[in-house]
Amino acid sequence: MNNSITVAVILALIVGGGGGYVVGKSSVGSQSSKEMQDAIVMMKDQSTSIKQMSDMMKQGGMSLQDAGMRYKDDSLVQKGKDLQVIGEKYLNEDTSRSTEGDMGKMMMTQ
Repeated sequence: MNNSITVAVILALIVGGGGGYVVGKSSVGSQSSKEMQDAIVMMKDQSTSIKQMSDMMKQGGMSLQDAGMRYKDDSLVQKGKDLQVIGEKYLNEDTSRSTEGDMGKMMMTQ
């Protein structure tokens, strides 16, 4: 009888410990999954902001070029070209960054 109680207690400890481990492991997994989702959302928001900024720079550069041509100001035309090139560069970098690598793949699938 003493052996059966000892075996029952050991069995209960093993089952309880295993159950606790599984429950604890699943809650940690969901926490890191939540953090991953938050990071992906943040990166998507940053990507959208970069695209908006790039578009504004391109539009501003074209407007400066138009004004420079209208007033025959070569330095203003050059500044407009420079601003447009920088905007296009940021847009291309953001596009290539979001399509390359594992994080880009995750962002595209979410």
